[in-house]
Amino acid sequence: MRRMFRFHKSNSGEIARSRLKLVLMSDQSGCSMGLLEGIREELIGVLSRYMEFDSGKVDLCLTRMECAGTKEPVPALSARIPIRRFTDMRKE
Repeated sequence: MRRMFRFHKSNSGEIARSRLKLVLMSDQSGCSMGLLEGIREELIGVLSRYMEFDSGKVDLCLTRMECAGTKEPVPALSARIPIRRFTDMRKE
């Protein structure tokens, strides 16, 4: 029984970290968490047509970076996607 509780605690900790990460990213960028989650889901849908990857390990990161010609930093989106292999699943 104790092992089950520890496993559950570990799993809920991962979920909490993931949610906190989304909250921090949305706060930095000024956009809602729902928008970020929508972007993530759409990216997964599009990329799955071209490659096999673990969708649970897709990591989106919003940062601010300076863009040429502007003095203010702008939001930048980067993604880490562990690719298993490339495929061409497009329907032509």
